Amino acid sequence: MKKIVSLIAALSLALTVWGQNTLDRPLTAFPTEKATHLKCQDAWKLLSAQASAAPELVTEALKSGDRVYTNAVLEYADETAGPRALVKTVRKLFPTLPDAAKADVLYWIGRNKLTDLQKLVDQSFQPGEAGEAAVFAATQMGGAHNRKQLDALVKGGSPLAPIVLRLGGKASGDDADATRTSLMNQK
Repeated sequence: MKKIVSLIAALSLALTVWGQNTLDRPLTAFPTEKATHLKCQDAWKLLSAQASAAPELVTEALKSGDRVYTNAVLEYADETAGPRALVKTVRKLFPTLPDAAKADVLYWIGRNKLTDLQKLVDQSFQPGEAGEAAVFAATQMGGAHNRKQLDALVKGGSPLAPIVLRLGGKASGDDADATRTSLMNQK
């Protein structure tokens, strides 16, 4: 199964690289993408052999500034160590991360419905990429608390309100219907 996932990731990256090669891009872009691909492969091999290395590897990936690598490591760590193994690491690093890395972490929190990291989501409802990711995380996590947070963004005329309304219809938490109804009534 792991070999299949690795093969799919490699094929996906190859297709992405192939699809992005255009005449207006410098030809020097490929070695960087290849280096990222190799780092991702190494991360998969390390985590497959030693899941306990996940917190250190995630720390390194979040500080790298390479979003492809960061997201790959977060997903690989999920598969090998499980998302709960990274909660302490993410909580500690989050305040020091740039906006793009915070967004990646918030999307990861939402996909995994990590209510242990709810405070990070709550702190991130500000305009920008991390704010948009926080809205996504809240809609995915569901719950009365998140519904109230999202309602407040819409009622308060936040710049994130259009995103809340767009994603509110795709909420997938325990009370997704209540979230959708609440948000749609505020249009």
